[in-house]
Amino acid sequence: MLLKKGGDGFMKDAKYLYTILLVNGFIALRRGSGKIIGGKFTGTLEATLTKFASENPSPTVKDLLTNTAIPSFQILGFLTTWGEFLVGISVIAAAFYLIVVSKNNRNIDLLLTLGLLGGFMLNFVFYFSAGWTSASTESLNLLMMIIQAIGLVFVLKKYYQKTR
Repeated sequence: MLLKKGGDGFMKDAKYLYTILLVNGFIALRRGSGKIIGGKFTGTLEATLTKFASENPSPTVKDLLTNTAIPSFQILGFLTTWGEFLVGISVIAAAFYLIVVSKNNRNIDLLLTLGLLGGFMLNFVFYFSAGWTSASTESLNLLMMIIQAIGLVFVLKKYYQKTR
């Protein structure tokens, strides 16, 4: 069993998950910092969203992109850029702490939960907006969402067990 109950075994086995989440955080940080340093993401976002909307197979997503995302592309670009960057920082910091210190801390659990939730939401939106464009786009975002969901369930379960 990957996550044993009780004692040091639980935290030792949890380090494997935290290591995977650390890598997940580095991916988000790289994507966010690349958008910040490049400075072109928001400028090209309107055209990208228009392409996603024009060929999107889901009428609901197509409508959402056309009526909400495209008119608000500058705000959406800012939130996406800094959201990915902050998700990366929070997941890296929390996972690193939990790997190195191996001590439960509510604030660290909250930081990790917020980072994973933000990352899940960003990947969810991109998956439904652009997942249809290629198999690699679909599978990578789906994999990232699954990893983040597993991390969320683990942290919330750990928190719930502590409060009982």
